[in-house]
Amino acid sequence: MLATFKRLAPERQENILDAASRVFAKDGYDKANVADICLEAGISMGALYKYFKNKEAVLMAVLDHGLHLMVQELFGRYTRDSGSLFEAVEGLFRGVGSFTRRYRSYVEIWVNMSSCSMNRFASIVSPKVESAAREFYFELLEKAKERGEIARDLRSDLAAQFLDNHLCLYTYSLVSEYHRRRFDAYFPQGQKQLSQRQKVELILESARAFLAVRMPGVAPGREGVEKDLPRRAEGNR
Repeated sequence: MLATFKRLAPERQENILDAASRVFAKDGYDKANVADICLEAGISMGALYKYFKNKEAVLMAVLDHGLHLMVQELFGRYTRDSGSLFEAVEGLFRGVGSFTRRYRSYVEIWVNMSSCSMNRFASIVSPKVESAAREFYFELLEKAKERGEIARDLRSDLAAQFLDNHLCLYTYSLVSEYHRRRFDAYFPQGQKQLSQRQKVELILESARAFLAVRMPGVAPGREGVEKDLPRRAEGNR
C-alpha cells in the first residue's frame, strides 16, 4: 500500500479492505476486477491507484489485515488470558466459529490461497502467517511445560503443527463445502452433518490424547462426544 492509504482514517482503511476482501472471496484473485473493488468500496479508480500500486498490492494489504485480525481477534482474544493449555486450546477452537462468521471473506481468501493457482504468492504470504502462528503455539506449549501440564520432552514443533493442522481444517470446513465433507468423512453420521460443537469436541479429544494434557478432573476419552456421535462397530475402530 502507498503512504496516501496509510493517511486515511483507520475506519476508512478497514472499509476499503473489507470491500476488497469480499470481491476477492467472491471472484478469486485472477477474476477479481479492480472496477468491482472500487464499486464495492465506494471509491473511484483514481483514488484506488492513489492508495495501491496495482491489484496485487490490494491483495497483499487485505491478507496483512486478515493476519492482523487473526492475531488480535482470535489468538489474542481467546487464549492469552487462559489459565491452562487446554483452556487456551478450547478457547481458540470455540472462538473460530464466531471469528469466521464475522470475517468470513478473509477466511475464504485464505482457503483460496492454498490452491495451486496461487502458488506465486506463497513465498510472500506463508512466512508471515506461519511465523505468527508458530510463535503463538510455541508460547502456549512452553508455558504449559513450565506449569507441568505436559511433558517437558514433548516436541513443541510437532505439537504446534498438530494444533495448526487441526485449526486449518476446522476453519476451512466452516466456509468450504469440500473441506466440510472432508472433515465429516471420518466421522460418518449418515446424511447428517457434524455440528460445530461436535467438531470442536472431536478436536479437543484428539488434543487431549496427543498432548497428554495433565488436567485435574479431565480424563482423556470420549466424554462429550459419545453422546452425540453414533458408536462405531468394533471392526471399524
